[in-house]
Amino acid sequence: MANLQSDFIQFHNAIKLDYDDNKELRDKRDELLEILDEELPSDAGSYDIFHQGSYAMHTGVKSLDGGDYDIDVGIIFHVSKEDYSNPVTVKKWVYDALCKQYDNVEMKKPCVTVKFESEGADERNYHVDFAIYIDGEDSEETTHHAKGKLHSNADQRCWDEAAPKRLVNTIKNNLSDGDDRKQFRRVIRYMKRWKDIKFRGQVNRPSGIGLTVAGLSHFQSKYTPDLFSNTKTYNDLEALESFVQNMLNKFITMWNQDTGQYEDRLEVHLPTPTYNDIYEKMTVNQMSDFKGKLQTLLEKLKEAKSETDPVEACKFMREEFGDDFPVPDKPTTGEKRGAAIIVDHSSA
Repeated sequence: MANLQSDFIQFHNAIKLDYDDNKELRDKRDELLEILDEELPSDAGSYDIFHQGSYAMHTGVKSLDGGDYDIDVGIIFHVSKEDYSNPVTVKKWVYDALCKQYDNVEMKKPCVTVKFESEGADERNYHVDFAIYIDGEDSEETTHHAKGKLHSNADQRCWDEAAPKRLVNTIKNNLSDGDDRKQFRRVIRYMKRWKDIKFRGQVNRPSGIGLTVAGLSHFQSKYTPDLFSNTKTYNDLEALESFVQNMLNKFITMWNQDTGQYEDRLEVHLPTPTYNDIYEKMTVNQMSDFKGKLQTLLEKLKEAKSETDPVEACKFMREEFGDDFPVPDKPTTGEKRGAAIIVDHSSA
């Protein structure tokens, strides 16, 4: 059996994207927050700022095909839902403040987005998404997420119960051992890149947050312990195989009242309000495609695991994870590989 751990680590370092890796994005985020501090109306009162999304969870991956860099920022205003029944009113505080300084501001249903063109050597553009929340004037009140576009009708806007900070902390701290957490983050990044490769351009494809939340239940750390040195040699290939197998095991056959037929589905529920199934919008065909591609991935992982030649094993992995997965030169295939040195600079 070929030892691919060093190849997986090299792959991880090639696709990993952390907040600290992108100074241009950090600077724009700070610039926008300064604008908000200056331009928000007095009605807005006090508010808290926090990171959410893949940067906050340490599961960010570089986008394919020159896609935008982006960062998700949460803003929680300490006002009451009873005083602002229309969530767009609160979102307009942020939208109007940013429009005073920037032209490319858009109010989407879940957030307010500011887009920028790259000013550096990397030609990728980037954007900052502001998700808007309120938690009332009482610290015991429930947090709600503002949903709605600038001119949405009443039936297209709402306040959704949410716990964004708790969701980030649940994912970021789901394992007690720091090295296990690092393997969890690597595996999630592998799966997110796989998703980008295999579902490129598709609507309602498996989401990154869906794969991340699935990891809370389906990820198991895989390593060989050395009791004498009290160290662990991690095996990301086995961890991936276990994760994919556990996901496939959770597909269940259920009756779809709308289509009048049975279908196999994977449900992945948020661990925080609104506790919804993240994959509920996927159609029967999309879910079937998802399952089929997971089965193919599992087969390739097993083939790589049983392959003795690391070149051939890495070729199996490149079929699933794309060209960033390294394939060693053929002349080195006879050399014995030692344990991989794991380099992961994200916080434990």
